[in-house]
Amino acid sequence: MITQRTRSHLVLLAAVAAVAAPACTLEKSDDVSEYREALPEAANVRVAGPEAESGGDRTQAARGAALLADGATRASGTAEWYRFTRNVRDGVNLVTAGVLGSVWYVVHTRPTTVGEDYAEWGPYTDALDPVTWRLRVDRVDDHEYDYRLEGRPRASDSESDYLTVLEGKGYGRADSRHGDGHFTIDLDAQRTLDPDRHEDDAGTVSITHDLPAASRRRLGALPREISAVLDPPGDTELTIVSNANEDGTGQLEVSGRVDVDDSKQTALEEVAVLSRFRADGAGRADVVIAAGDVPASLGALSVSECWGSDFFRTHYADSAEFSPTEGDASACVYEASDP
Repeated sequence: MITQRTRSHLVLLAAVAAVAAPACTLEKSDDVSEYREALPEAANVRVAGPEAESGGDRTQAARGAALLADGATRASGTAEWYRFTRNVRDGVNLVTAGVLGSVWYVVHTRPTTVGEDYAEWGPYTDALDPVTWRLRVDRVDDHEYDYRLEGRPRASDSESDYLTVLEGKGYGRADSRHGDGHFTIDLDAQRTLDPDRHEDDAGTVSITHDLPAASRRRLGALPREISAVLDPPGDTELTIVSNANEDGTGQLEVSGRVDVDDSKQTALEEVAVLSRFRADGAGRADVVIAAGDVPASLGALSVSECWGSDFFRTHYADSAEFSPTEGDASACVYEASDP
């Protein structure tokens, strides 16, 4: 789900940067700071997760749940649910960093048009891009702004042909909600505008960011809460809630409907994962999977896994004994908790 989209968002990064290509850096006389302040910085909407110098290939978020069906075996030595936690974190951050990094660059260039209640960059078309792009930020209330990135076929000159690829809401520095907001990426619109580049993309990715008042003016501010909803076509949906604390600890909750079978030809299961981690990376994941292809006689399948600061498993147990119990629960850095 996330890996398939990574390439697309890197393409979007290049496309948005192209909007600003013919523009020069803002001068002091070009005061559009009020519009700029409403957009979030990528560092402030970064999903938290355990860190390591290496380990953890970036896989689909749904594939993490498939580890249950595989008996939660370890493929690379590191704990499976550590890798799941990190992969989900990395996937969401690739999306937000690419898009917001591009938009942040654009709003620090000279706008094409500045009106009474808006600033606009573009329209612009790169020589080899089939899409014409523009970015617009509108003041909709005192210190409250809506922003959107739109594209239309380069051969079109009709306003009605613009499709919104990215839209969101933010607040200026004078507002108590500065640093909060939300945005949505429309993958269907991307595919419509450029099917050659986005043939595998569909659905939406929505991010909500919430920073406590004391943290809002600092780059990479902590504590922070980030929520992401991945909504591809069909009934599959995943909600990710990340909480990062000033002491480096945090947790990641993932819940929703997903087919845990690698074949993706069977019923959807209800999956819930709670991963908690310390500043040194040691952590614990508690997982519950129910419905779908889980036998009614079993009800729900639960898995617990703990790992140390080296990210190797220190304890494992599941309610159906798909894999042997490993280690001792006393080695876990967190006690059991319902996801």
